[in-house]
Amino acid sequence: MLHVHLVSDSTGETVHQAARAAIAQFPNTEVTEHIWTLVRTEDHVDLLSKSLEKHGGLLLLSVVNPAIRKSVERACVKFAVPHLSILDPVVNLIGMVLGTTANQQPGAQHRLDEAYFKRMKAVEFAVQHDDGLNISNMGGADMLLVGVSRTSKTPTSMYLANRGYFVGNYALVPGVPFPLEAIEGHDLFVVGLTSDVRRLSQIRKARLRTMQDEGNEAYADDAEIEEELKKARRLFSKQKWPVIDVTRRSVEETAAAIIHLHRIWQETKELKSS
Repeated sequence: MLHVHLVSDSTGETVHQAARAAIAQFPNTEVTEHIWTLVRTEDHVDLLSKSLEKHGGLLLLSVVNPAIRKSVERACVKFAVPHLSILDPVVNLIGMVLGTTANQQPGAQHRLDEAYFKRMKAVEFAVQHDDGLNISNMGGADMLLVGVSRTSKTPTSMYLANRGYFVGNYALVPGVPFPLEAIEGHDLFVVGLTSDVRRLSQIRKARLRTMQDEGNEAYADDAEIEEELKKARRLFSKQKWPVIDVTRRSVEETAAAIIHLHRIWQETKELKSS
């Protein structure tokens, strides 16, 4: 059992994501996380110290206030708890390159700046263009995700929106042709999403059970799904859209692959126009 103390003077999102990424590299280790957010007073550090004394383990912190940070580090030394400030290497490198120092503002990444409002607009756009909604009004969009039902289009769109991309998605329905005319004239990056037949069947059967829908057996039938995927691949191939298989990918991995392909698409456009 490894006890991991995650300490932040803000929401804890940064240190938590970094810890999860690192812990994932040790799948056979049982981990207990102790989450400490908004650590900005000595009283809070005292409570943290008691937990360190009781559990030991290791500590990861994202604390910018020098006094609070030193108190946390002293507690770690006192109870022989290895500790690391996860942002230090990056902040120090940026400061060295810029020739300046950080502003030491807790939760600075969450300030309501222009980028924040852009992300909020992107999320609103994704909601308004989910599952084929407003497909004829994709002006200003960065991307369109196209795929058969249950290929993670909506969650991937929302994840990309939170990264600041304006994304719509369209679900391919058997017997309904994709409305190519709706996106003609738009400078739009389109990517096709596909998946394994067996995996899609499992997901769709689970959805039918959840919805208590017993009259739509074709939706989760392997042969029907195979036909849907074949037609989808033909569409992707004919339109020369890049394709991503989401079968063994998390939403984050799918989004990362889309962002990579989108960057290549943009660079290709720029080269052609130069």
